[in-house]
Amino acid sequence: MSFYDEIAEFFFEYVDAFARNDADALSELWDEVGLFPSPTGNFAMKRQAFRNHCVSLMDFYSQQGVVRPEGKLLSATELFPNVAQARMAYWMRDTTDELVAEWEHVYILRRSDRWRV
Repeated sequence: MSFYDEIAEFFFEYVDAFARNDADALSELWDEVGLFPSPTGNFAMKRQAFRNHCVSLMDFYSQQGVVRPEGKLLSATELFPNVAQARMAYWMRDTTDELVAEWEHVYILRRSDRWRV
């Protein structure tokens, strides 16, 4: 499997876990401490804190009527062996396919036993 396909597969699992409201599966795709790069500054979040954050996000989007999250891998770059940067676009849709929210996010991933954020 190519590098790009590996990263695409990772994010397929990521979006699928979110779509199933499975905060445990989603947080297991994170390393013990994950890095959030952002335009306003980077921060780190431990896996359990990220899991709790996922529960809150899933509840928030459910209250907004979101029934279908979508994600698309825009780019993936291998920075070093077993270290990658990926840019994702996300769309949250309701039962009528109306767009509720959209954004892009950049991830730094590391491969140990598997790719993880």
